[in-house]
Amino acid sequence: MNFFHVKNANDLKSLVQSFQQDGAVSKSIFSDVQKILLAVKNRGDAACVEFTEKFDGVKLSPEMQEIDKDTWQKTASSINSDLQEALQFAAKNIQFFHEKQKQSSWEINRDGVILGQRIVPIERVGVYIPGGRAKYPSTVLMTAIPAKIAGVDEIIMVSPPDRETGTIDPVLLYAANLAGVDRVFKCGGAQAVAALAYGTDCIPHVDKIVGPGNAYVAEAKRQVFGTVGIDLIAGPSEVAILVDEQTKTEWIVQDLFAQMEHDPLTRCLIVSLCADKADEIIQLAQNKLHSAPRSAILQQAWVGSTTVTVVENKEVAIEILNGFAAEHLEIMTANPREILPEIKHAGAIFLGQFSPVPMGDYVAGPNHTLPTNSTARFASALGVYDFVRHQDIIEYDEESWQREARFVDRLAQAEELPNHALSAMARNRER
Repeated sequence: MNFFHVKNANDLKSLVQSFQQDGAVSKSIFSDVQKILLAVKNRGDAACVEFTEKFDGVKLSPEMQEIDKDTWQKTASSINSDLQEALQFAAKNIQFFHEKQKQSSWEINRDGVILGQRIVPIERVGVYIPGGRAKYPSTVLMTAIPAKIAGVDEIIMVSPPDRETGTIDPVLLYAANLAGVDRVFKCGGAQAVAALAYGTDCIPHVDKIVGPGNAYVAEAKRQVFGTVGIDLIAGPSEVAILVDEQTKTEWIVQDLFAQMEHDPLTRCLIVSLCADKADEIIQLAQNKLHSAPRSAILQQAWVGSTTVTVVENKEVAIEILNGFAAEHLEIMTANPREILPEIKHAGAIFLGQFSPVPMGDYVAGPNHTLPTNSTARFASALGVYDFVRHQDIIEYDEESWQREARFVDRLAQAEELPNHALSAMARNRER
C-alpha cells in the first residue's frame, strides 16, 4: 500500500504521474495470442477445440461447442428461484435505463438540400463472458440487453466451459435467455475471440465483439480490431473513493474489498480530506484483510496496487481524481453533488453513503462494462449507442445543386483535386 500526503504542487505531480500506465503488453502474451488467432483463422473449429482441451481441460467435438436450445433451457431452469428473481429484477432495471439511450433517425431541410442521419443496428454481435475466478451473469445482462434494445439481429455468446461439468454454468445460461441471446458456444479465451472475428464452420463471425476477459482475451480483441469492432480493451478493475471525516470507515474498507476481490491487480485509490480518517482506513483494512473472504486476492491488491492519499482541500482532491480517471468513482463526502460538476474523468460515479459500486454492478441499471486504465479520459460505459451505426444522408435537387456546386468547384481546385471539381460541375455541362 502506498501512502501520500499531498502538501504542494510537486507532491500532486508525483502522485498523478504514479497513476500513468504504459499499456504495454508482454511479448509472450502478444506472441501466444497471435499464434492462437492464426491457428483458428487457418484451421477453424479444429483449433478451437484443441485450445479448449489444452486451456480449459474439456474435450469437445466441433459440433459439441454449441449448446442446443433444449439443453440450454433445461440447464437454465435448474437455478434456484431466488436467484431467478434477482436476475429478473436486474434485467428489468438495465432495460429501463438503457431504453433511454435509444436514438432515432432524422432528416432536415437546408434550403432545399435534404440532410439526415440513419440509426442502423449492427447485424451480429459477439458477447464474451469470462469464466475462471467467478461467474458473471450480470455481465451477460449488461452486454446483451443494450444490444437487443439497439435492434441487433443476432447475439452470439461465448464462454469457456467449466472444467468439472464440461458445459457453461446454468446461471449464465439463464441470464443469456433473459437477455435475449440467440446462440451460446462453449468456447473461451483468445480462441473464442478469433472464432467470432473470423468465423468457423460452427461459430459464426460477428461484426463486433464486446465483453471483458483476461489479458489474453483483451490482447486478442486488440489484435482482431479492424476485422471486427470491439467495445474496449478491459484491464484490471479500479475504484477511487473520496471521503471526509464523516464517512463511515467500515463502509469505505468494505467498498475497497468489493473491488479488490475481482483481481490481485485491481487499482484502488482513497482520497481523504481528513488525515485521521486516512489513518483509520489503513488500520481497519489491515486488521480485516486476513479474515475477509477471498483474503489472498485482497492482500495482493492491498500491497501491490492500493494508494491512500491525504489532501488539504477539495480542489486538490478533484485534480487527483481527474488524474486517476477511475473506472468507478465513489464520492462519499457530506455533499457529493457539490463535487460532481468538477469531475471530468470517470467511468461511473456513485454519489453518497448508500451508493456502493456493487449497486451499479448488479441492479441500479447503468452499465457496468466501463473504461479502465484511465481511459475514462476519452471512453464511456457500454451502451445502446455501441450497437448502432450512424449513416449520414445527403440529397440535392437540381436547384440546390445549381446554387452550391460552384463552391465545391473552388474548394476542389484549391486542394488540387480537379476530378472533384469536374464531378460537381459535370451536371452543368450535360444540361
